[in-house]
Amino acid sequence: MSKYDEIDFEKVALHMQKQVETDPNNVQLRNELAIVFMEINQYEEAFFQLQAAAELKPSIQTLYNLGYFYFAEGKPIVEDMELRSVEEDVEEMSYTWEIADKEAFDIVEDILKYKPRHSFPYNVMGEMYIKKEKYEEAIGILEEAITLTPSLENLNNLGLCYYKKGRLSEAAECFRKAHLLRSSNNDSLFPFLSHGICLAYLGRKSEAKEATKELLTLSRKEGEDLEADIAEIYYILEDYEEVVNIYCKLDWEFYSEEFFPTYFHSLWKLSKTKQIEELASKTIQRKEKEMQEVLQDPDEEEEFKVEYKEVTKEEIAFIKNTVKEVYWGKAPLVKYEPTLETRCYLYGCFRHTDTNPSYFSI
Repeated sequence: MSKYDEIDFEKVALHMQKQVETDPNNVQLRNELAIVFMEINQYEEAFFQLQAAAELKPSIQTLYNLGYFYFAEGKPIVEDMELRSVEEDVEEMSYTWEIADKEAFDIVEDILKYKPRHSFPYNVMGEMYIKKEKYEEAIGILEEAITLTPSLENLNNLGLCYYKKGRLSEAAECFRKAHLLRSSNNDSLFPFLSHGICLAYLGRKSEAKEATKELLTLSRKEGEDLEADIAEIYYILEDYEEVVNIYCKLDWEFYSEEFFPTYFHSLWKLSKTKQIEELASKTIQRKEKEMQEVLQDPDEEEEFKVEYKEVTKEEIAFIKNTVKEVYWGKAPLVKYEPTLETRCYLYGCFRHTDTNPSYFSI
């Protein structure tokens, strides 16, 4: 349990609101109040505090926090929002939320013109470029972020960009460095998984196998259930014995049939067609039974039943087609996509960043 879990944030919010009333131009206080509001899921109130702080004193910190909020949460919309003051009582107002990527991009892009000496704006801009699939632009921004403060997130995301551009050696190195920076803030194993995939594609077999062994140990120790993904490293290396050794131990009720092509092909390469037939048949029967249970459930909505039936039929057709293609000798390709890594990037977030730098006005 975190030390913050014992704090009554609703009580803290009420106290800080009174402080804001007596000191309305204190932008630091408003930023802190916004973060407290987010702790109690009052995101509309948090938005208005961040907006007010940015209007009162435009600075890298206040503008960035507003921009980051746009990126991470979107923006609240009311019919007459533009006619209302940010100071107006918002308790009785209802909001809908919409994506605010453009607002976020415009603010962070402008902030970067001032060359802030903190990695957060660069990390966020890198993520925004990746979201737009502008990997070259993201590479330049993330390289700047790393020169300021290397982290699991920016190193992993730079590796993702290199991977997308086919620069596998550079991607492998970024993923390796990202893995070394695992911490309590982010202990993701996906950078190391991406590292192993890159090594396999590069033909660095001994390194890839060492990484895979370590990944399996970490995945099992930490309960991450990445075995199916890890097996695909062995598949790329054409080590079908190890692929089958991992897959045959999995409970396929909890794993996606998307892994069947590489598993079935590995079984076929080892002349173990009986296992293919058994698993395919067992899975299809289970899915058909589950579909019938849903269709006969009087409490389920008809729209959901129709959608569930359609999805299940598509899954069954996929399994049948996979078996056919394996028997035809078609080797499936691994469709691996590196995972984008992120975290809380709010300046002054005591729970996640434990930092509140002071920046000049602009």
